[in-house]
Amino acid sequence: MSDTSEPADNPLRGSPALAKASASALQDLLTAAEERRFVAGDVMIRQGEPGDGLMVLLDGHAHAMLRSRDGDHLLGEFRNGDVFGEMALVTHEARSADVIADSDVRALFIPSRAFDRLAARHLELGGVLTRLISDRLGQGTRDGFGDKTVEGYRILRCLGRGGMSVVYQARDERTDDLVALKMMSYRLIYDSFALARFHHEAELMQKLDHPNIARLMRLFPAYHTYFLVMELCEGADVQRIVNFRGPLPEDEVRPILGQLAHALEYIHNRGLVHRDLKPANVLITREGTVKLADFGIATAVEAFNDRRTFAAETGLMGTPVFMAPEQLSASPLDHRTDIYALGCLAYEMVQGAPLFSAKNVFDLMQQKLSTRLPPRGAIGRGISGELYGFLDRALRVDPAERPSLSLLLPWAARCTPPPEELFHAPPSGTSTTAPTTTGHHTGSETSWVTQERVQ
Repeated sequence: MSDTSEPADNPLRGSPALAKASASALQDLLTAAEERRFVAGDVMIRQGEPGDGLMVLLDGHAHAMLRSRDGDHLLGEFRNGDVFGEMALVTHEARSADVIADSDVRALFIPSRAFDRLAARHLELGGVLTRLISDRLGQGTRDGFGDKTVEGYRILRCLGRGGMSVVYQARDERTDDLVALKMMSYRLIYDSFALARFHHEAELMQKLDHPNIARLMRLFPAYHTYFLVMELCEGADVQRIVNFRGPLPEDEVRPILGQLAHALEYIHNRGLVHRDLKPANVLITREGTVKLADFGIATAVEAFNDRRTFAAETGLMGTPVFMAPEQLSASPLDHRTDIYALGCLAYEMVQGAPLFSAKNVFDLMQQKLSTRLPPRGAIGRGISGELYGFLDRALRVDPAERPSLSLLLPWAARCTPPPEELFHAPPSGTSTTAPTTTGHHTGSETSWVTQERVQ
């Protein structure tokens, strides 16, 4: 397309996906683009064909349709300014879906080679594509990865998404087993720190073998990102259960705490601290088994005794509402930090709401230093002196005053399974819990792999 003398005339300025691109990048894209026109019913992009470029829709309407073994699935609709065809440019794989014109359409086509050349000159363009892909993947049970086979795993449906990953249900075509594939978000593929944490989680979890921690089978690169293959655990996270049911009775909370105590004792005995224990990271399966999730920021206690390692990790990592004061202040910590988080989690289960409500870190720290537990009769439906005693000690500011897990271990028993309605709810693209400052999980899923968001 011929150059335009005035940047204001550039039609790419109207594209929300390109809003963060510089004026010079948009002008270069316009210069490299060619205009294409379609009539209703035309296939603008065909599934399975090489990804030779992307399109920006200028006028008209179109939709994306996934052709899979179990039928056709609508993935999304496009209007003026929308960009599509981006996934093939990033993954260097064939087109993942058809895009079909619903009306007369005028679009700009930007060839892959031209885009790659311009992305090297305007670095923000790479971020434009990866943000676009990460925003679209995981928004429903079907997305651009639907029915794809990745390293022998056929993707069946999306289970959920978070800030760092999207999780899919998949079938191992060699064994016919169902697994969960956790895919690192495309938003982070150029983030060396996030990539290191993704690898760290895989390395750490491959060493863990406990019935209350989901198994990790392997890590592999594919489609210009990374995947973890994990045990598929059908269930719902505690956050979703509490959101659905409200405060849980103590006789249902005790078995959850007991199983969690066994999982924590296991990792603590191996010198590890979880650092992100919260309701969204605890899964209850159909069988009433607890699965502890999200080891993305778990670390060895000895790391905090290494001044070099500690100096590199003094940033705030975890979910502030559940953080112990020493974690919130980025001080050295140990297994007792997880005990504090377990107390916060236990309180939220019986009360149906978190103990702390501050909206910023400073006010939150003040709450944690000064808040007293309500009387035990005012917590939820009323709780026993034994559970109240655990909460009172677990939430102490001084780690030395917190209890051991030994009190909770005898409480371990089969849990009440999640309500059946939660097994049929669609996956959520947003999380329902307090945001994670650093770390990840998938948010709320129906079938959920321990690992969001996530958040």
